[in-house]
Amino acid sequence: MILLKNKQFNFIDLLNLWLSTKENIKIQSYQKYENIINNYLKNDIGKTNIKKLTNNIIIKYIDSLEKDNVSFSVQKTILYIIKSSIRYGIKYRYCKNIELDNIKIKKNIKKIEILSKKDQIVLEEYLKNNINIRKLCVLICLYTGLRIGEVCGLKWEDIDFDNKTLEVKRTIQRIKNTTNNTNNKTILIESSPKSITSRRIVPIADFLIDLLKEFKSCDSYYLLSNSEKIYDSRLLESFYKRVLKSCGIKYNNFHILRHTFATRAIESQMDIKTLSEILGHSSIEITLKLYVHPSYELKKNSIENLVSYMNNKLFIK
Repeated sequence: MILLKNKQFNFIDLLNLWLSTKENIKIQSYQKYENIINNYLKNDIGKTNIKKLTNNIIIKYIDSLEKDNVSFSVQKTILYIIKSSIRYGIKYRYCKNIELDNIKIKKNIKKIEILSKKDQIVLEEYLKNNINIRKLCVLICLYTGLRIGEVCGLKWEDIDFDNKTLEVKRTIQRIKNTTNNTNNKTILIESSPKSITSRRIVPIADFLIDLLKEFKSCDSYYLLSNSEKIYDSRLLESFYKRVLKSCGIKYNNFHILRHTFATRAIESQMDIKTLSEILGHSSIEITLKLYVHPSYELKKNSIENLVSYMNNKLFIK
């Protein structure tokens, strides 16, 4: 690798060089990095001359993301790209050594939105009335925490009726169309789950198994399309939006079902390790960080349980 000595060699040039080395990763990951670079880095810190890039400039930029209400997950990806590209630049002498270990994202995660218990009851009653496969798949997400791409990727072969489980081993995603085959700007693809832990076996409640038996079809068919054709997650999102409107529930995107499942699991005292594995998190720290923020009602019940426990102990003595 030849050291570039062009004084106009900016950080964006290094970012693009780094990205060019990532051609063997999943196409959706490549496009994600490309979009982050173009939307967040290119016209900001990317304009910085590589020789003038410092630890303080990076920290100031990272701090500005929270002020601009950039989501926590996007911030994590931005920081990964910055650190990885700089390490690449240091290795091949495109830039000087920059201390990266102390550059971190502030852990001010916004409060997670969930369905209220009242809204959840209304939603479940609506879904169970005149049940169809789309309603059933929404219910499945509400009781398993599956992501929308994961439920769209479910095939009948993934349902184990004997052991009452489902296996998450594929996901459906919409990515930018880089081919010239169609005029469509995006295309649907089937891919493996986002991480090793995302590929998982999830228990299914008995009532869901009973409902699934009513719709059982060919093993190679997707549940939602009842064929070998990929089902578009945008169709399920639109259906879900119409359902909420019919129920008189304020719209919030499909992912709220996953958050609601996790929160209800915590409230029902499911242990964190079990919940973490069901959700497909890479560590229990992620689960704790996202979901273990007890409500006032849960705190009050905990205090009452403590008082009851102590009274019993004192009574026994």
